[in-house]
Amino acid sequence: MIPLLVTLLVLAAFGFFALRGRELSGSSNVVDRDAQRLRCDLIALDGRAADHH
Repeated sequence: MIPLLVTLLVLAAFGFFALRGRELSGSSNVVDRDAQRLRCDLIALDGRAADHH
């Protein structure tokens, strides 16, 4: 039971830090343009896939 809880805690922490650092690069207020482009491309691909269903 304890290994399961530790695993879930590690996954939750990773998700938190991944979401928190998604927009900014490092600790400065520099916007990560590559991340924005990738997100826009994925949204566009998702929209195209939804049109074909």
